[in-house]
Amino acid sequence: MLQKQTPARSENVRKYLAVAVWLACQAGAVLAGPNVSVEIAQQELASALRQLANQSGVQIVHAADLVGSKKVKAIRGEMSVEEALGRLLQGSGLEFRRDGDSYVIVAAPHAEQSLSEIVVTATRTERRIDEVPASVSVITSKDIGRQHLLKVEDALRNMEGVDFNESSAIGGNGGPSIRGVGGSFAGATSVVLVDGMPTDSSISSVVGRGGFNFLVAQDVERIELVRGPASALYGPNVIGGVVNVIPKRWSGPAGAEVEAALGSHDARSFGAAAGMANEVVDFRLSVFDFRTDGYVAQRELDPDGSKDLKSRAWTDKKWNLNGGIRPSDDQEITFGFQQFRTDTDMFGGRPNFRVKNEGDAYSLGYRKDFANQNSVKLTYRHAELLQFMPWDDQAWNYNMGSYILAATWYRKSRTDTVEAQTELHPVAGNTLIVGASYQTAWYQVGWDDFLNGGSSRTDSQETTTGLFAQDEHRFDDLTLTVGGRYDWIKMHGDKSNGATTYPDSSDGVFNPRLGLRYHLSPASSVYLSAGTAYVPALNWMKSSGGNPMWLDNTGLKPETSTTYEIGANHQLPWGKLRAALYHTDYQDKISTIPVGPAWQYVNIGKTTVNGFELGFDGSLPGGWKPYANYSYTDSVIRKNPNDTTLEGKHTQRIAPHKLNLGLVYAPSSQWEARIGGRYVSSIYFTDANTSDHRASDYFVADAKVSMKLPVPGSEVFVAVNNLFDSKYVVWEYEHADRRNFWAGVSAKF
Repeated sequence: MLQKQTPARSENVRKYLAVAVWLACQAGAVLAGPNVSVEIAQQELASALRQLANQSGVQIVHAADLVGSKKVKAIRGEMSVEEALGRLLQGSGLEFRRDGDSYVIVAAPHAEQSLSEIVVTATRTERRIDEVPASVSVITSKDIGRQHLLKVEDALRNMEGVDFNESSAIGGNGGPSIRGVGGSFAGATSVVLVDGMPTDSSISSVVGRGGFNFLVAQDVERIELVRGPASALYGPNVIGGVVNVIPKRWSGPAGAEVEAALGSHDARSFGAAAGMANEVVDFRLSVFDFRTDGYVAQRELDPDGSKDLKSRAWTDKKWNLNGGIRPSDDQEITFGFQQFRTDTDMFGGRPNFRVKNEGDAYSLGYRKDFANQNSVKLTYRHAELLQFMPWDDQAWNYNMGSYILAATWYRKSRTDTVEAQTELHPVAGNTLIVGASYQTAWYQVGWDDFLNGGSSRTDSQETTTGLFAQDEHRFDDLTLTVGGRYDWIKMHGDKSNGATTYPDSSDGVFNPRLGLRYHLSPASSVYLSAGTAYVPALNWMKSSGGNPMWLDNTGLKPETSTTYEIGANHQLPWGKLRAALYHTDYQDKISTIPVGPAWQYVNIGKTTVNGFELGFDGSLPGGWKPYANYSYTDSVIRKNPNDTTLEGKHTQRIAPHKLNLGLVYAPSSQWEARIGGRYVSSIYFTDANTSDHRASDYFVADAKVSMKLPVPGSEVFVAVNNLFDSKYVVWEYEHADRRNFWAGVSAKF
């Protein structure tokens, strides 16, 4: 990192940099004085700085290895040189310093911990973390590279306020539980996006909803986590929060990169990527293959009489392609394709009782930039998901010890989503986002019973139309954000084995949002926010379609929530602090109750969630980077007219306490080491809070050391997952024994 130089040393600095830097143009006349006409296309930062120097007549100096292959978006309009530099360097970890008649580009102090990091998910446009009225965390590719992640979702386990409701199949992806809201009979309560777009719909319940499955760690540029309700921007199912997994784009000349690793439990993985980028086009194509004989999790019989006969196997294959074409300086066409295929045992040694997940997603986008930072953006995504499960005789018919194939069961979805968004700046300090989305979805559940005979196919269809707007205005140190979204969801008549059984139904819901962020100083800010969110009441829950075992409830209401939050961020010379305190009223949660010999879907009243979060990310001299965060979640059922005995009970599968802590040591660019741990308190598996359905607390840790090789672009690493061989909760009746040793090598060409 370059340090700020005194005027007396500036001449020596320029002599030293002369070997590694270039002068963007001949010395100009006046710096940052009158506005100049700037027109710079999306490109690499180095060439953008050259263009700015040519257009302004100002000398700009930088070290080539400092700027590297960073990319910038297009800027155009009348502005000062300093404003243009600020916009080009935004989010890069770099800053500019005035040195006589020149500008020098240097690394920002504590750049890795800077609060000025740019995020897009919280407001649907680029904003610094310390400008948005929400609790936001960003996991960068560098953060991800410091861990040996078997699944992308594992990176989020180090964040406060986040946990996962998992499947007993170790290769399956769980649904995120954010701030005490961990799923519903009606569907997901937090949404996972891939590059800002959904891969599933509100009527589907394919495990993981696709999002985390599509990308492997090597293909992720960053993960943005926004805690709290986000239906005002993203529509249904965003009560707990939203996670946006952003894929990598290639930068720099044509090349390739590979990573191979071997682990215990006969585990091995291989990943490779190739791509190229210039001012007109870029693309990145990658492939990933992982397989292992798995882990022995359930050594003793559970209450259902099942256990692992041997280790659980797991395979995972992925493809990823994305890139962009820039026909002119102010336009870009983006494209993407992701595919995954996973196969994992439910119990080891039972080949006819397993889970196979598949997904394909295609996306196309267009962006047009205008003067004064105005823009229009159009995106389209088509996604298909499949979860397929063969069941053996023991699992399907409870014939103990019989492992022959008895039945197959599956669920699959097909979703098409179109979004349009415009960003306007009608007056100084004001940003207006207006947009619309349209989604069509199809979902099918089916089974075939080979031993007893019989089969079933149930189809659901849904159309969601959303209109949203958000206005942000800056008053010096205060930023006010006001917005809302109206969604109209039509659930078409469901069909069972080809015959229409459930009538059409629809929901129309408006969700507002209000936020304030006030800067007490350049390093400190506080925010207030309030917002609502919802989960729709699905069609098949309202009407039984003539099934005598289920009673109709045409008055079933959607689940709704209102959240109030206050938080603060503070930048210290040696790290950053964040804190949040929140309260959520969760109304009309959908559950099931027995009515005589039949069942019925009902709204169960009210749940309240109170919590607070604290986080610290440090950057100390000598390359020491400690981190720690803690979250407390009190999620309690307040009203349940259908079963008053549950009132005052804690919500199932929500841990009241969670603590993450760790340390990164990076004394040089040649090697670094990381160790991290996670404590999660005990949870109940039922709302009745009975002790026989309670899991104990646990602590699990991991470590990784990586070192550069003499060959440029290459490094080796060793890692241990589950460092202390802890037994921790995965499913109701079992714990995981998942310690795994890894060694690997990576290279870039």
